[in-house]
Amino acid sequence: MRSGRAHRTPNQALRLLLAEAEWSGAQLAREVNALGAAQGTALHYDRTAVAHWLAGSRPRQPVPSLVAEALSRRLGRPVREQDTGLTSTGAAVHDSGAPRGERSAVGSLDEVLRAAGRRRIALGGAYSLAALALPYGPLTVPDGPPAPRRGQPGVPHGPSELKRPSPVAPGRVDLTHVASACELLALFSRGDAVLGAGPVYEPLRQYLAATLLPWLRRDMKPAVRRELLTAASRLTYLCAFTHFDMNRQAAAQRLYLTSIDLAREAGDRIGCGLALRGLSVQAHALGHFAEAQHLAENAAEMALRHVPPHQQAFFYGQVAVTLAGRGDARHARHLVAADRCLERSPSGDTPVGAFHPGSLAFQRAAVATSRGDRHAAARALDLSLRHRPADERRSRALSLAELAETQLAIGHLEQACRTWHEFLDVYPRIHSARAEDRVRVLTAKAWPHSGNPVVAALLSRVREVQRRGPRSHGSPS
Repeated sequence: MRSGRAHRTPNQALRLLLAEAEWSGAQLAREVNALGAAQGTALHYDRTAVAHWLAGSRPRQPVPSLVAEALSRRLGRPVREQDTGLTSTGAAVHDSGAPRGERSAVGSLDEVLRAAGRRRIALGGAYSLAALALPYGPLTVPDGPPAPRRGQPGVPHGPSELKRPSPVAPGRVDLTHVASACELLALFSRGDAVLGAGPVYEPLRQYLAATLLPWLRRDMKPAVRRELLTAASRLTYLCAFTHFDMNRQAAAQRLYLTSIDLAREAGDRIGCGLALRGLSVQAHALGHFAEAQHLAENAAEMALRHVPPHQQAFFYGQVAVTLAGRGDARHARHLVAADRCLERSPSGDTPVGAFHPGSLAFQRAAVATSRGDRHAAARALDLSLRHRPADERRSRALSLAELAETQLAIGHLEQACRTWHEFLDVYPRIHSARAEDRVRVLTAKAWPHSGNPVVAALLSRVREVQRRGPRSHGSPS
């Protein structure tokens, strides 16, 4: 009697990769679970599950991409999803098997937005160290006459500087459409800074998918196309950052890479630099310090000569943070360079890449923390908060949380509690997964001291804030 179970072909590709990695099935399962946890997906695989994969079972996403990433890290070389034998022949994969240079920027944007729109999959795969090898080395920006620059280098500054009939008409795309995209860039950027990414990231993705992507497929003059691609690169960069703020790390990474694709096609070195720096910030936050340094240095090399002084500081500061994260004393010279840049231009009103003395002080705090000097970190964080514009609520909340944790580490318990109360004053007015993470850290670090009345009052307030839930996040009051 024949079994009703479908015949499965043993997965020899995965078996060979496990042998090369010198891993057992249980070890692979542990690594997959750890990668899933790092991106907010709770997985509970064990050696039995791996045995099923080896026998020919094909798990759904995000498992194939997590397996590929785990093996890439173990083997020190890129392993694609299809290399694991866990995806169907010809099935769409999430590691973008075609080299990025062989796909159009518009095609890349379409692909990444479609994936990001599948909410439960959330770009399904894992944050990939292998993908970070793509931007390394010299990035070839297409030759040709640069697009006209208005206002902020690399993107039109605002609609007042472009001739714009009203309303936007169908047909040929012109600078009116570019002006409209720049208006939305400024609006989304301000919303993100004031409210956190929660209210912004999905409307921004929908705008890119429903409005900007169709424009990019329409007829236009070459100079207009370069302007529109530049604006699209900035919007995609911002979309990547909002996904980073919501802890959607795989989506954020792919959006940053797509921002690079768009900037390359536009011949826009600034856009390439911004996205590389964004990838560096993400890699550093996730603990990948070597990759973060390489990305920060490539970003600076790409963009420094093409940006105003405040944005030069934006790049120098990130290089300093990543060098300090690896114990490299060269961080000091980059902080000095950033200081000098801000002396020449204290700040700039730019929708992306904005930087001011408060931003640099926050990076000084990160450097001091990496060096183990918590007192210097606390002083820098205090300075950052004093220079931080009031409407940068999310950044203010994260800075307050960092300061409170630093004060607690120094041993200043009651001072830390006062700072945490300031954080809780801001927290209900934003929606940011990174801020939510800091509430969990607050609870964990304060709990051992809960016998102290000051700490008990703080924890009581935390419970009240959590009881109200996320519906209060993002209120404009």
